[in-house]
This record gives sequence, C-alpha cells and structure tokens, in this order.
Amino acid sequence: MDNILNDNRFEDYIEQLSDLVFAKIINKYGNIYPLEFLVDEEEILISELARLNTTLIMLEEREEYEKCKIITNRIKNIEKKLEKL
Repeated sequence: MDNILNDNRFEDYIEQLSDLVFAKIINKYGNIYPLEFLVDEEEILISELARLNTTLIMLEEREEYEKCKIITNRIKNIEKKLEKL
C-alpha cells in the first residue's frame, strides 16, 4: 500500500484544493491583492508602545540606563497621545 503523504498525487490534490479554496474566496470577497489592513492611529501607537516597553526591559537587563531614559520619555509621549484620542 502506497503512503499517501509521499505520493505525488497527494501533492496534486492539495494544490487543486488550495486553488479551489482561493477561487471561492475571490468569488465571495473580490480581489484581495494587495491585502490592505486598515490600521488606525490608536493601533499604531499601541504597537509602538509595546515595542518600546520590550526594548526598555532589554535595556534595563543590560543596565543601559541612559538609553532607558530616552525610551521612557518616548513611552510617556505615546501615552499622552493615547490619552488625547
């Protein structure tokens, strides 16, 4: 008995299946290229805040306190912007 996972027919089947699924998505939702994700200002600020907090933790572990101060100031500025939204 052939192992279906090693069979070229299985690969062909998967390829055909993915083509059919993609065609159904296009039919239902229209052209999705290029994919556009609408991102508002709040989401951008929150993601930047998360990145800066991660960076701050890494700098604190390396005892780079001057850089920590700069990052802390950036975090405060972003928090102020978020409060105004």
